[in-house]
Amino acid sequence: MGTITLRKQGQRSYYIYQESYRQKVNPDDNGKRRGSGRSQVRTRAIYLGSAETILHCVQAKRKPLEVKVRHFGLLAAAYQTAQRLGLVELLMKHLPGERGGVPCWLYFLVTVLNRLDQATSKNKMSEWLQKTILPELLGFDEKTLTSKNFWYVTDAIICEQALRDKREKNGMEEELFAGLDDGVFSRIEAELFTRIEDLIGLSPSVICYDTTNFFTYIDEPKHSELAQSCHSKDSKHHLKHVGLLMAVDRAYGIPLVNRVYRANCHDSKVFSVILADLLVGLKQLCGPASELTLILDKGNNKKETFQDLRGQISWVGSLCPSHYEDLVELDLGDYQGLWKGRHYYRCEREVMGGRCVIVLVFNPATKRKQTHSLRRGIEKLKQQLSQKWQAYKRRPKELTPGLQSMKEKSRYGKYLTLAVEQGRLEVKEQLEEIKKKSKYFGKNLIFSNRLEAETGYLIDAYTDKNIIEDDFHLLKDVTLIRFRPIRHWTDTKIRAYAFCCVLAMTLMRVMQWLVEQAGYKMSPNLLKEELADLHEVVMVYSSKEAERRISQRSAVQHKLWDIFQLEKIEMQLLLH
Repeated sequence: MGTITLRKQGQRSYYIYQESYRQKVNPDDNGKRRGSGRSQVRTRAIYLGSAETILHCVQAKRKPLEVKVRHFGLLAAAYQTAQRLGLVELLMKHLPGERGGVPCWLYFLVTVLNRLDQATSKNKMSEWLQKTILPELLGFDEKTLTSKNFWYVTDAIICEQALRDKREKNGMEEELFAGLDDGVFSRIEAELFTRIEDLIGLSPSVICYDTTNFFTYIDEPKHSELAQSCHSKDSKHHLKHVGLLMAVDRAYGIPLVNRVYRANCHDSKVFSVILADLLVGLKQLCGPASELTLILDKGNNKKETFQDLRGQISWVGSLCPSHYEDLVELDLGDYQGLWKGRHYYRCEREVMGGRCVIVLVFNPATKRKQTHSLRRGIEKLKQQLSQKWQAYKRRPKELTPGLQSMKEKSRYGKYLTLAVEQGRLEVKEQLEEIKKKSKYFGKNLIFSNRLEAETGYLIDAYTDKNIIEDDFHLLKDVTLIRFRPIRHWTDTKIRAYAFCCVLAMTLMRVMQWLVEQAGYKMSPNLLKEELADLHEVVMVYSSKEAERRISQRSAVQHKLWDIFQLEKIEMQLLLH
């Protein structure tokens, strides 16, 4: 409880509100009992004014001249998490220098927080910053963070001209990473993973590896060697893409390794090129004595690569079922067991140049889903063909190029035959093709060089590779990090942008873990929604008087407030 005390200064009397409280010397200590940690007595005093001023405030319903609302909750929680991980310290250590009176590391930290809160272009960064607590919290002028300054800061860290000179001298344009030297970013990421490991206690033994790509709007003539035409995983084949490879821990999806690369390289080639560096990096991060298992997708399958893996690391991968017809055609009665609702058949064979265990897994739920998807796709194509036919004012006497093209471009076209009979379009299903496709539904072939591993372990390990798919979805989510489209046009800036996006995803994963430790399991979208709903409201009554408050909190937001210790950020802002 506080008290209101009368004070005098000469002939003038005024009142102050004063209260005392205890604060832990170590903020990580909790509890009030003996042995719960040392504490210190603190005193807080607030000036109230004269008796007349207090009476006037009580009687009058003051209306503010101006109300300012600023983003608080998500940014404060992300900043607190970055402080707890030592990310701010790492950025200061590895990104020295300044631009426009603002430290270089701050440009990168602001970009990371921006991707989490409201991903914007660098041109609109100043406008976004004016609506946040960051300029006041970190002590910088938001108008300084222009797109031009961002460009120069990034170029000071990883120089575009130096990269071009290196390519001209060594001819590295066709190299997988286009000659890009991103060691400074890799060192920050490696040290950050070590700190996350100390906090969470990862000790990863199973590592998931995969690749994806992100589209850009770069047109010819282009200045980027990373951005290339390729098979788009977002079905935007007409655009240039940049590839991203990642290796993450199985439990929480925390990235251990990530690199951007030329998107027109096949996954198996990318894996064979990165393999040596990947193994060295994993051993350095996880310890040379660690028994690691690498989870791979079937797109990385290449005999020479798996021969290089033998004796260095264990793996769990996937095979193409169409290459093992004898296994696919087994009756369900021949399967040997059941694991978590999935039937399996296990055997050993020579695969990729060595002895491996193969597990054929059949999931009835997946089969039903794939059957429904195929049927829906065929019916949709039928409807589109019918609409195309009805749009002709004069009924064609034979198949038109438009109908043929529509059928050929569709992935379901091979399951239909078209013909024109008596002025009508006849659409028939290829039942043999549908039956041939359906026999693979719900079936997956897993293989591993761990001959002694339990079948359930192999199935779970390969299923858990979905964690890296979740990471890719998080990066591509337009409401969160929004990696795509990449609007940078030079390779060094693309690499710096990817570094910030992956850091933002890492922060979100750690924030999820902190919430989970407190007994709440929340998706990234829900966590962002709850935190972003917390705003700082500044009510200005005059040029000398203003009041600062945090918006009303729900029960869940009260818990998040305590988890991320947001009162510390509130007190910092009050000091300003």
